[in-house]
Amino acid sequence: MAIKQTQTQSLEKRPLGRMQDKKKEKQEYFDLNSCVELLDVKSIIDNRQAYIQLVDYGYLQLMEIPGKDLGSLSYNEIRRTIDNFEKWLTDFNADIQIETTTLPTNTDSQIMDLRHHLSLVRQEKAKLLPDSRRYLQLLDRENWLRNEIQVEENIQQEIYNTEFILWLFAPTTTELDDLVRKAKSYGNNDFVPRDITRVKKEQIIKQFNNMNEKV
Repeated sequence: MAIKQTQTQSLEKRPLGRMQDKKKEKQEYFDLNSCVELLDVKSIIDNRQAYIQLVDYGYLQLMEIPGKDLGSLSYNEIRRTIDNFEKWLTDFNADIQIETTTLPTNTDSQIMDLRHHLSLVRQEKAKLLPDSRRYLQLLDRENWLRNEIQVEENIQQEIYNTEFILWLFAPTTTELDDLVRKAKSYGNNDFVPRDITRVKKEQIIKQFNNMNEKV
């Protein structure tokens, strides 16, 4: 589901990243699953924010909307979460879209930790005689760590997660800075969109330009 800006006198879809005359617009909700438009992307800016520069209009920032397991919350916690989300939607009145996307599971941190331990095992093993008991123990652990790394790499290739992505548009990077700040602060610290990496942004752009292919 997304907030879409459309003209009151025309049903023509607005290409993503193009601004229309707001005096002739109204807001309505609609399902983007069957009508996602191609991204007119010029480049991803090489800085901390990694804003996406669009060809025809301004800049775009993508942020992740974290999910909550409502089944594990009390009634009051569920009510507070819903109220804060509604408050965010009401206060954060901006040109946005919210879309679902399916991306590879990110296991980089697990792989990095396993490789760190693998390096330590190999360093210790290099100091021992091959027929020592400790050497054989380390050899078993080395093989186990290598297998675990392979498992995590396979997960990245084969298992995909459905994620909710917030799309923020602004004509300048300064205005986009302000929009991102508001997006993070208007939900009473309960509904807080998160920054995502440049790599994930590239995956999202690739996916929305190739809807029939896996990233």
